Amino acid sequence: MTNCVLAVDPERGRIWVGRGAQREADKFGPESQSAHIFCLQEGWDTPVTPLDIELADLVCDGDRLIGCQVDGRPGLSRILWSDLSASQWQTMPLPEPVVADPIGFFFPEEGRQGEPSGVLLSRHPHGVVAVDAGSGLIAVIRPGSPKVDFVLKLPPARLEEQWFVVPTPTGVLVAITRNGMDSALVHYSEDGRFSDEFNMEESSSIRGLAMVDENWALLIMKEFLTLLRLSPEPELVHMVPVSFEAPFRFGTVTARPGRVWIVQDSVEHRGIAEVRCEEGAPPELWMFEAPETQGAPLWTYARSRPLLVWEDEEPRSLERAGLSVSVGAAASWRRRFRNEGTQAMGMDIQVGGRPYKVGSVRITVRLDGQELVPVSTEGGEVRFEHRSGIAPGASGEVEITLHGQQAGTGLLAVTLSPWSPSRYLLDPTRQGETHSRLSSFLDTTVE
Repeated sequence: MTNCVLAVDPERGRIWVGRGAQREADKFGPESQSAHIFCLQEGWDTPVTPLDIELADLVCDGDRLIGCQVDGRPGLSRILWSDLSASQWQTMPLPEPVVADPIGFFFPEEGRQGEPSGVLLSRHPHGVVAVDAGSGLIAVIRPGSPKVDFVLKLPPARLEEQWFVVPTPTGVLVAITRNGMDSALVHYSEDGRFSDEFNMEESSSIRGLAMVDENWALLIMKEFLTLLRLSPEPELVHMVPVSFEAPFRFGTVTARPGRVWIVQDSVEHRGIAEVRCEEGAPPELWMFEAPETQGAPLWTYARSRPLLVWEDEEPRSLERAGLSVSVGAAASWRRRFRNEGTQAMGMDIQVGGRPYKVGSVRITVRLDGQELVPVSTEGGEVRFEHRSGIAPGASGEVEITLHGQQAGTGLLAVTLSPWSPSRYLLDPTRQGETHSRLSSFLDTTVE
């Protein structure tokens, strides 16, 4: 599954990416692959650091990280926090959930019970919220609070329900959209009570929520943008028609009072929009298209791993070279390479294929003129090791010499695999781990 950005620390140029567990609830558990999350930091030679803890989701809240831990199925079992080093995690005790007033628009028995939906964490001006729709739990952590301030218990989500939740100064705003058509909007107090309920259908069904300032919330609907005034009594104002392409769910970020960034929660959608909400005026939507030309990638293997490339940059059609040799004679093939990644601790060189496997040729290898000693000859290939470092930007030449033994033809593969430094490995005690390969092929004829 594709990794996604979970948390960002813009002041220090760090981001945390990973699968978490919230996107694949049915596949997560002790018997499945761990939900690794990695920290990336800007800089050429900065390691990609895996977190040594399994989390369902993660957010950055100022100078701390807040994550939700899982218990075999993605669920709101534990909420933890750490400083930005993510080295030591402490538990935030969950208070006893408060049973919230039921939402009258939906009957609890309607629809089939949904599967466990995982936990989604999000950060807002009035706190971090953890939503476990499959269990009906909503937990809120106020800014700077050392504890989970309150937990509400609603009926668990039914099949085809989308939950949207943002903390407010006095409670939490909850919108539930069922079957992509009907929505209920409720503002709960911390004790689980509400004074009013708004019901929407079809074109006004809710697809996203955000707090604009202390007293105003932005509602992103299927075909409208609307503002909700929370006090003295909840009231919907300024219903502005908009046109979204196949809207399903929107992620939101309040950049500052009166400015909200929104983006569709879809890997296929690359646009982003800003909603400007001036006091007393209807919301304005400003759409931004994805740039036609992309900048340098935030992270590639070359930013944190050794990466070899051929210097001659031959087209792919020329990656298969011909090499002929007579029985009792020798012929050589040479090609230069360059390390465009980080420091390599050494390199594996493997040469193998049918001509070697059937005994048509004997193979010797030189690296920058120095002959290497084979370390293994198994599986129809011969393997060599170069145990000296290869600095970033350094070049070298590999020379493969074939000594004709008996007539035959076939394809030989030449593979160079640089070793990553141990600090980039999940297990620092291991050596010789490789994360990239560079290959070329020789059409070999022995006459």
